[in-house]
Amino acid sequence: MKILHLSKFYPPDPGGLEQVVAALAEGAARRGHEVRVVAATGSGWRRDPGRRITEPPLHGVVVVRLPTHGVWWSQPVAPGYLAAARWPADVIYVHRPHPLADLAAALGPRRPTIVLHHSDVQRQRIARLVYGPLAALVARRASAVVVATQAHLDHARDLGAAGRARARVIPFGVDAARFAPGTPRRRPASFPPAERGPVALFVGRLVGYKGLDVLLDAARGSALNLVIVGGGPLEPELRRRIDAEGLAERVRLVGEVSDDDLPAYHRAADYLVLPSTTAAEMFGVVLLEAMACAKPVISTALTTGVRDVNVPDVTGLVVPPGDAAALRAAMERLAGDAALRARLGAAGRERVEREFTLDKMVEAHLALCEEISKGEK
Repeated sequence: MKILHLSKFYPPDPGGLEQVVAALAEGAARRGHEVRVVAATGSGWRRDPGRRITEPPLHGVVVVRLPTHGVWWSQPVAPGYLAAARWPADVIYVHRPHPLADLAAALGPRRPTIVLHHSDVQRQRIARLVYGPLAALVARRASAVVVATQAHLDHARDLGAAGRARARVIPFGVDAARFAPGTPRRRPASFPPAERGPVALFVGRLVGYKGLDVLLDAARGSALNLVIVGGGPLEPELRRRIDAEGLAERVRLVGEVSDDDLPAYHRAADYLVLPSTTAAEMFGVVLLEAMACAKPVISTALTTGVRDVNVPDVTGLVVPPGDAAALRAAMERLAGDAALRARLGAAGRERVEREFTLDKMVEAHLALCEEISKGEK
């Protein structure tokens, strides 16, 4: 099959959506399918952003990077989508929220289409008023709609009744071999010395909904050790606050790390913290990465797909969003109890192997592609 993915960005640009697109694209290519991804140029792409670039195949995937003329309502302005999306695919994926991808699907040739609904437009109310009818139209015309959890569907307002009626749940997955338990060959230099005790890890974009202000509140005045991995607009403010509040000895803000190095950070840490505060956190692939490494996790009691990943007191701890005191208590509980960390971590690894592997996700999507491509011939 020829499979086309319309994505907002693509690695090396960071983000959970981008990781899922890459996993599906590379997984299909490894199984012999011809795969192309259309994406806007983003901050992770270092070459000339002013022209269209068709990259040589990497991991079997051809990536077309389009010139981006600014960002509007958190979406790249890349008009080249409309032409690039006409590549003669047997199946086309629309990864949303991404209005240009929906527009390209609506105006382009009719083909078997899968809407992979990562989330609604979250904050931009005016954008939702404009985008909502288009999103509902594309979902109604789509051959299938896919969500990662039932909670995604419960939150989905941009699908319309017809899109919701044909939705299927296919959980996200991670490479259980790449994120296998073990001790890193070398402890990352950015980690506090081992003699200072257990280390919490945060991995993600440094943006408001991730709850990093709450995380620093929890760490302030404690003996907790914390490593924060990621980049984003809050980085200068977080660095200023860490310095101003005397947290630099125990809180390390290390910036972005490469995909190759990321498993070593999970293995070196003792537990993961994802203190997100709003429904913008729809799943949290980083939870699966930590659990695959047999690390316990702390998440917040959101009503999103996060609740379907971390099982309270089985794979980790759950605290109310925005509650720094509860977050600190949970972190201190894990930091002070090695046996608890081992029990929760082992259960997390078992849960990933049972329900959230990359192979399970890719095979389920390819079976769906085969089904809809045959059904529409």
